[in-house]
Amino acid sequence: MVKGIYTAGRGLDYRIKNIDVIANNLANLNTTGYKREVPFSEVLNQFGDYSVKKITSQQQGDIIQTSNPFDLAVSGEGFFAVKNKDGNVELTRDGRFKLNDEGFLVDANQNKVMGKQGEISIEESVIEKDATIKINRKGEIKVGERVIDTILVVNVDDPNQIERAGGSNFIVGENGYNEVDEERYSISQGFLEESNINPIAEMESMISINKEYETTQKVMNALDASLGQANEMGKV
Repeated sequence: MVKGIYTAGRGLDYRIKNIDVIANNLANLNTTGYKREVPFSEVLNQFGDYSVKKITSQQQGDIIQTSNPFDLAVSGEGFFAVKNKDGNVELTRDGRFKLNDEGFLVDANQNKVMGKQGEISIEESVIEKDATIKINRKGEIKVGERVIDTILVVNVDDPNQIERAGGSNFIVGENGYNEVDEERYSISQGFLEESNINPIAEMESMISINKEYETTQKVMNALDASLGQANEMGKV
């Protein structure tokens, strides 16, 4: 009976965590490139121990047009690679890029966007008269007729090693990513990828988990009452 109360209590704990996960998904409904976190699930391993796993859904979000030449969207596999202030690489599907004061292509958090030749700088080129910036489907950046670099698109070796860095960005262990073959992705200039969150599905999950929580609470109360009765009988 005590074991039953413990098991029910553990169920309440991970359902509370699931409610937090769903609430966070809904809060990021309009966050560009955000990937939905799948609610926790308990898994029984070969040794009879429970573990809790949280998975990030990498399903493609809708692509919307913005007409901003620095807005980029990846269709297919892969992430953009950006270098943060600590010099570490983060992966993201959020393609809201712009030029900073030094002429580097950066994301919304001022992280430098990586090209196949390193950090992308087009400062000298943008001052050319009537220069037009074009980025083709494979990420090649051209200012007028001059090729600057090619956007680096990478993927992870082990999706289970990816961790959220904040917002739409992820981090992965050193050398845990590699360049994606050009046939497996396409870049669209003047477009952005929306979050892959379905608000209706999230609300349905929230309602379902709340019902499960209430049911588990009733089971715990019943078990607790039965344990109390058993203790009283033992005193007679």
